[in-house]
Amino acid sequence: MKTPTMRTALALSAVALASLLAEGCDKKEKQRDSEESSASDAGSSKASKVAADEPDLAKAMGSVAAARANSGASTAGGPPPTGIFGPGEADKAAAKGAPALLTVGSDGSEPRVQLGSPTKAGSKRTGTIDLATQSDPQQGAIPIQFAIALEALKPKAEADAKPSAATPPLTQIVVKVTNARINAPGVPADLASAVSKLKGSRVEYQVGADGTASNLRAEIPKGVDPGFRDPIQALSDLLVAVALPFPNKPVGVGGYWMVTSRDVFMGLDVVTYRLVKVEKIEGTLAHLSVSTKRYAASPAFDIEGLPPDAPKVMGEFRSAGEGKIAVAVGEALPKEGELQSMVGAALGPADSKQRPMVQVQSRASFQFAAP
Repeated sequence: MKTPTMRTALALSAVALASLLAEGCDKKEKQRDSEESSASDAGSSKASKVAADEPDLAKAMGSVAAARANSGASTAGGPPPTGIFGPGEADKAAAKGAPALLTVGSDGSEPRVQLGSPTKAGSKRTGTIDLATQSDPQQGAIPIQFAIALEALKPKAEADAKPSAATPPLTQIVVKVTNARINAPGVPADLASAVSKLKGSRVEYQVGADGTASNLRAEIPKGVDPGFRDPIQALSDLLVAVALPFPNKPVGVGGYWMVTSRDVFMGLDVVTYRLVKVEKIEGTLAHLSVSTKRYAASPAFDIEGLPPDAPKVMGEFRSAGEGKIAVAVGEALPKEGELQSMVGAALGPADSKQRPMVQVQSRASFQFAAP
């Protein structure tokens, strides 16, 4: 088995990105330089560029800014046009370790339903998650299907179950991979065997009363080829993405809210903005759309596994995602959903004449059984 080849085929992180330091970067560089030049003609160009490229995000960010202004909090730290925050700016948008900020833009029309529920300690769920990524447009994505078992652990002691107002309650979640396979015909035996060894991997994280995930940690069994760590990273990223905070009041069709959080995505420190909209309500099932934008907290691109000669900084970063999620009233976890995302970066200093372009596209679908 050739590990570098497997890394390129399955990659979602540094190894995949490094494999794309490739042809065509001069053409893309000239195009980007032209766009940046035209966007800098006016003093308000940065704000207008974000509003033009991302109108929904700009509208929701306006709600966030208004809410912060009304509460006396800082309104600095908005999305940067390059996708990379300046020094200290990411902390103004979302500080490390701080709870996610949820701002309701509209509660929608009647009838309204109350979404979300605190995760009950001791509850268990099973499910399947299908992931596929593509780092080379000339090669097809390899779909990996995980069977998982999720459990909310009970507190170790009574003291753990009595949080103070300053320390909101957190529930420990453990997700175990009970099976892993490539969901496609004609899979080479060595590749199928390598993926099956991901069985036994674990992802642990904590969820707050509002459903926000934090403190994520992943483990893979001993003996797994290092080139196959990335699918577990992708699984971790997905679990965080579907751990949605919900408003503390009922919402109906047309309602929307923005969630701003500080996360680790593909090994990068990012600020995440998720715009959630209620598209349809069928009985006790709410169908939501989720638009996601991520911005790098710094230009650092020094990720584990990156080849020695690869640039360790980014001059530009783009990460966007769209998805549909179905949530049952009173449930902490979504029932099912589909998500797709794109991550791109221009590696090298911002003032470099040639910045290699890298890009990874992914799609995922999931189903969780009823508790």
